Amino acid sequence: MAQKKQPLVNAKIDRMVNQEDSKIKAYASANIAGAFAIHGLKVIDSSKGLFVQMPQSVYTKDGEKKYSDIFHAITADARNEINAAVLKSYEERLHMDEAEAMSEQPDDDVEAAFSQSM
Repeated sequence: MAQKKQPLVNAKIDRMVNQEDSKIKAYASANIAGAFAIHGLKVIDSSKGLFVQMPQSVYTKDGEKKYSDIFHAITADARNEINAAVLKSYEERLHMDEAEAMSEQPDDDVEAAFSQSM
């Protein structure tokens, strides 16, 4: 049996969540083969590590709060593709934000040199 080729999945981080007490670390979108878009993906930090949560609707049934995925992958391979693309995008965004923060910080050595020469 020939293995099916997975469609190309691209992901982007729409918004980072910078609250220490939040398990949600980012909101993301994914594009599948240039034909489908998924919005409302969440990067979640759990005790088992980072994972991607699919967009969900919330409803009440018999007095209990229930969750239902709006979108979900049919196969494990497809789910892994989406997860990998979103988590890769998240890691890239973290590194980009760190580099930006470092470039905005004054270099103590340079600042000290300027203050001594003036």
